[in-house]
Amino acid sequence: MLRPRFFSTIVPLIFIMFVGTYLFSQDQLRIAIMDFQNLSSLSDLDYLEKAIPEILITDLSLSKEIKIVERTRLEEILKEMQLSLSGVVDQDKIIEVGKIAGAKAILTGSIIKAGETFRIDSRLIDSSTGEVILAEKKEWSSENEVIAAIDLLAEQIIKSLTGESVRISEKEPTEGVEFSEGKPVAMETALNNSKRLIGSDEPVYLQVELFSQKIEGTERIPLNISLVIDKSGSMESEHKLDYVKEAAEFVVNNLSTSDILSLVTYESSVQTLIKAQNADRKEFFLQTIRRITSGGSTNLSGGMLEGYKQTRENIKEGQVNRVLLLSDGLANRGITNRQTLQEICQEKVSHGISISTFGVGAHYNEDLMLGLAEYGNGNYYFIDTPEKIPSIFSQELEGLLAVTAQNVKIEIEPYAGVTIEKVYGYISESRENITGITIGDIFSNEHRTIVIKLMPPKNYTGSLQLAKVTLDYNDVVGEKGKIEESSILSVDYTNDKDKVEESENGFVGQNVNLFTSTVQMQAAINMVDRGEIDKARRVLNKEASSVKLAAEKYQTVELKKQILAIHRYDKSLENYIEKPAAERKLIQKKEKYGQYRTQKGKEEDEKFHKLKTPVDEKPPKPIYHRPDVKKAEPAVEKEGKHKREEKKVSQPKISTQKKLLEFIPLPKGKEKPKPS
Repeated sequence: MLRPRFFSTIVPLIFIMFVGTYLFSQDQLRIAIMDFQNLSSLSDLDYLEKAIPEILITDLSLSKEIKIVERTRLEEILKEMQLSLSGVVDQDKIIEVGKIAGAKAILTGSIIKAGETFRIDSRLIDSSTGEVILAEKKEWSSENEVIAAIDLLAEQIIKSLTGESVRISEKEPTEGVEFSEGKPVAMETALNNSKRLIGSDEPVYLQVELFSQKIEGTERIPLNISLVIDKSGSMESEHKLDYVKEAAEFVVNNLSTSDILSLVTYESSVQTLIKAQNADRKEFFLQTIRRITSGGSTNLSGGMLEGYKQTRENIKEGQVNRVLLLSDGLANRGITNRQTLQEICQEKVSHGISISTFGVGAHYNEDLMLGLAEYGNGNYYFIDTPEKIPSIFSQELEGLLAVTAQNVKIEIEPYAGVTIEKVYGYISESRENITGITIGDIFSNEHRTIVIKLMPPKNYTGSLQLAKVTLDYNDVVGEKGKIEESSILSVDYTNDKDKVEESENGFVGQNVNLFTSTVQMQAAINMVDRGEIDKARRVLNKEASSVKLAAEKYQTVELKKQILAIHRYDKSLENYIEKPAAERKLIQKKEKYGQYRTQKGKEEDEKFHKLKTPVDEKPPKPIYHRPDVKKAEPAVEKEGKHKREEKKVSQPKISTQKKLLEFIPLPKGKEKPKPS
């Protein structure tokens, strides 16, 4: 894991090179940026028409010689000309707009599909002559790549107009995280500013980062997992149950004989198809999975509780104890109250059992599934299309197979006069004067970031101790038991404003802006849930401006991705009420999941060409779909001697299986299972 050498403000390094004469004199570098046109025929990319110019403006702000015509001013001009920002295509009109706006150059562009990838085509035009100053084409296929393409385009625009050579988002010198000898987890703490202006009523932000070592070729701890699968009638549609069975087979094929597995299915009733046992009877497990059929309602609580029961029967220290719960619908049998179910999950954490949840499609309750995972110390996954089920399961399993620390907890103890106002991204619990944050399991080579908002006293003289941060966890790699370390953070009060400005920690600052933005995004999402669409869009518009300012200051990919997220969500809210109910639900689920992953620091470089399946279009069948076994009766394991000989069945080919098998470190003396 590489880290910035210093927690300094991350800004690009600008080298000024005098390479001939500049295109315009210094007082003439005023340019206008039009909305780009989406010519890809894919409406999913419409939001990039405004998002790309916003990020370009962010990048071009790095040059002090370039001034950007305000977007509101452009809109006024175009309105008078009865045009729109994205509708200008005639070059004569472009020149006219530039002249009215007082811009010496105007940038236009389009988004084009180029085979399996996409392309930005852009032109920078001299407003006085119509001459094309710069014409560039940049290909991309994911969010990270489109941001890199925009950054490169901005570099070339600055070079063409000013002669400056700029490196945008250039990485600072890095160094590895230092791990104390024998400790698999390292903690780093920092404040957004080590100085505080006397009399200030601004909060102080405390950042806690956890890093785990990359563990390779070492023994792993055994798994004790329960697969809890929704097999209600709705799982029959879109081949969802078939994809789930493929994922379950994948799990079985990647377990060793020292691991423990149970399989629970639920609909109106609950069935324990495989009682918790060592994973040494794989053929029986695979046959049982393949014979699962659908039907009935959704007794989610019953399935979850049975999964917990099966896991607890074999619970012990030194292994991963987790329930994996999948559903595509609303809990309509048994316990359905969200708070009650969350409290159950929280109580099970105290017994050493966590839960990860997988929501499939448009119709499940995402707030419930996310809440269960949050209170249950696991992970939440939104699976928009069924064909993604196996790969999502593999993500979860890959982490479980590489746990480096368990029962990870952070405690924040504020000192006299200091209060804790908010913890971002994680559920916290306060008792007496201590705020506890339960992290749960940490996997190999993982990075977690927690930001805590503190409010110190306004007036103080000298240095003030703010809080003590304590980390404790169980080392499952070196088997050294419980490990604890702590850090005390202080702030110096001063009347010198310059010292305060110079002491800002930019790395913490960019995370504060990112996490506070997720709070505003969630507020807008909640407004949409309540039907307050116009109010939500006003919040998004305001937040887009705030994040753009933060991105101009810190120039980080994460903030630029948040700009994309805000524009994507805002665009999806156009004519929201007229959209089909299933599409509206998918929009909400996608945005909630995106902000959840941002808060957890889970990087996801979404591929643009893998667009969502239209709600009225069926996804392809899974590669192993077998109609001949699909309708068979489920094989429930019987106590005692098995009367029926297990018949060997060819196993499905799963593209990610071989790769993951090569990754898995196994308990000592165990052989890796062979990929089927």
